[in-house]
Amino acid sequence: MVRDERRFKMADKDGDLIATKEEFTAFLHPEEYDYMKDIVVQETMEDIDKNADGFIDLEEYIGDMYSHDGNADEPEWVKTEREQFVEFRDKNRDGKMDKEETKDWILPSDYDHAEAEARHLVYESDQDKDGKLTKEEIVDKYDLFVGSQATDFGEALVRHDEF
Repeated sequence: MVRDERRFKMADKDGDLIATKEEFTAFLHPEEYDYMKDIVVQETMEDIDKNADGFIDLEEYIGDMYSHDGNADEPEWVKTEREQFVEFRDKNRDGKMDKEETKDWILPSDYDHAEAEARHLVYESDQDKDGKLTKEEIVDKYDLFVGSQATDFGEALVRHDEF
């Protein structure tokens, strides 16, 4: 409840305690709004920082993605994530990520969500790998498109005659 209230206050730009459509959308999808980015970082750190020291160390970082089962060797992707943490995430090399390092990790400035989603849809649907999607390829992967934010969760498929 405290978390939701804090997020709502941040989303409520005019402070009137009534959410406009944009403010409500910012509350639901804060990562899409520049003025909400700090709350995304704060919530992420609260979720992952298990020892509550205000930082994310390597074990907390890995523990958020992978739970070690007994004597089994770590999968290769976990080893890769460990390397990513040491080489790229922990920029000041102090063994933990602070707020800025966490922000760079979860909200990279050079990442375009729409482009990434479009590439994903084409990659998953383009059966003949010609870089173009036919009506048949889209219909074949209809569930993928209906679940995609790029198609407004399927609404764009209904509104456009060419689909």
